[in-house]
Amino acid sequence: MRDWLILLLVAILFFFPFLGLTQSEEKGVSITVEVPGVPAVPPIGGVPLLFPANVIFEGRAYPKAFITLLKDNKVAATFFAENSGLFKKELTGISGGTYTFGIFAEDTEGRTSITLNFKIDILGGATTTISGIFIPPTISLLPNEVERGRKINILGEVFPKSKVNIFISPIEIVKETIADSQGRWLFELNTSTLKEGDYQVRAKAFLEGGEQSSFSQTVSFLVLPRKCRGADLDFDGKVNIVDFSILMYFWHSISPENICADINQDGIVDLVDFSIMMYWWTA
Repeated sequence: MRDWLILLLVAILFFFPFLGLTQSEEKGVSITVEVPGVPAVPPIGGVPLLFPANVIFEGRAYPKAFITLLKDNKVAATFFAENSGLFKKELTGISGGTYTFGIFAEDTEGRTSITLNFKIDILGGATTTISGIFIPPTISLLPNEVERGRKINILGEVFPKSKVNIFISPIEIVKETIADSQGRWLFELNTSTLKEGDYQVRAKAFLEGGEQSSFSQTVSFLVLPRKCRGADLDFDGKVNIVDFSILMYFWHSISPENICADINQDGIVDLVDFSIMMYWWTA
């Protein structure tokens, strides 16, 4: 009897520090542990019985997202988010111990988010709830290689109505868009102000209540030099007053910065270039 009381006291001292536990590797995520009480079960062979634990995951993803849960880098469960983008999933029968859980989502277009990881101490017999999970946006580019001045669509999926900030480096500019009711988001990037070269893009989502996701994965695009298209200097498919204005801006320039203004490529913007433009004039 004395040995059982000692073991019971040890069990209480073990469980007590975890009551009301809150910890997180991700901003906005909380981890709480609910212990129903120390089981009044006598030990077997002098060792207390081990009771299975439950772990609940809940948070935000994308409508109908296919979500994968990992336990120590192995798939523990797969399921779909609700039409609202919310999700809740419980893993049962887990032994007490320290685990690394991961979670990621695949959107309706097959794009995959980054994996969020949580290293957690799980108590036997307890229910651990990981709440406030905010799956980062998915992201892709269409196309990922353009001539300077052409547009690139940056798009993906996220929790509906989220504000999405798009970070473009190395120029360190931030663009903003809002996801629709289905979680789809899109930003049309005009590359006319960018220099030729490689760029990296990633996105982060924000909610009105202040919650924010981690960054998405990083994707890259390439801006190529413009290929001149005759007298159509602004690449809009027409030769008109806009093209004439560009020509006048570089008038009499030698090896102009805009090489397309030198329509006949003889090294100077002059009357010959003007004549060619008038020949192709459309409106």
